Amino acid sequence: MFAIFWLGGITVRFFIGNQLLDYDEFNFRISIPPDEENQIFKMISDASLMIMISYTAVLISAILFMKTCRINLRENTWLLMCAILFFVFVPVELYTSYLDLKFVLLFDKRPANHDNLLKLFGERIGFLRGVPWIAMMSYFTIIWLAIFQPMKKTAAELKEDEERLKETHGYKYIFHEEDDLTIKYYE
Repeated sequence: MFAIFWLGGITVRFFIGNQLLDYDEFNFRISIPPDEENQIFKMISDASLMIMISYTAVLISAILFMKTCRINLRENTWLLMCAILFFVFVPVELYTSYLDLKFVLLFDKRPANHDNLLKLFGERIGFLRGVPWIAMMSYFTIIWLAIFQPMKKTAAELKEDEERLKETHGYKYIFHEEDDLTIKYYE
C-alpha cells in the first residue's frame, strides 16, 4: 500500500513541479503570480512529505522481506532483479529525501523564501543529471518484473543447467588459502 502512495506521489510531484518550468527549456517561469506559485510550493511540499514517509515504510518492508523470505533467488531471478533495481537507488533516494526535507522545512517557515525554494527545487531536479528519473523508471520496471516474472526457473531446470555445465567443462576450480589454482576433475 505504501508503495502505491510512494510511486503515485513521485508521479504527482513530477506533474506539479512542471508547472514551475517553461515547457521548451529547463528554466523557471517568471510569469507565475505569487499566489499560484505559493500554491504550487504547498502541493510540492505536501507530496514530498507523503513520499518521504511512504518511501521509509517501503524501504523497511523491502529489507524485512528480503531478510525473512524463503524464496530461492536462483529459481526466481526476477526477484533478485527487483531487489537490485530497488536497493541500488537507495543512496539517491535518501539524498533527494534530504533535499525534500529541506524544502518542506523552508516552506513551513513564514514567510517562505521563494528564491531559496526555487533554488532547492532546481537542485532537486538537476541532481546527478537525471539519476532520480532513471530510478523512477527502474521502479516501474520492478512492477513489470513482479507481474510477468521472467527468467523464473524450476529446481529441475537448475539441475539440468548444472549437469550441462559439468558436461561442458568437466572440471571445477578450487581456490586455496595461498590463492593457488588447482583443478579437481568430476568423478
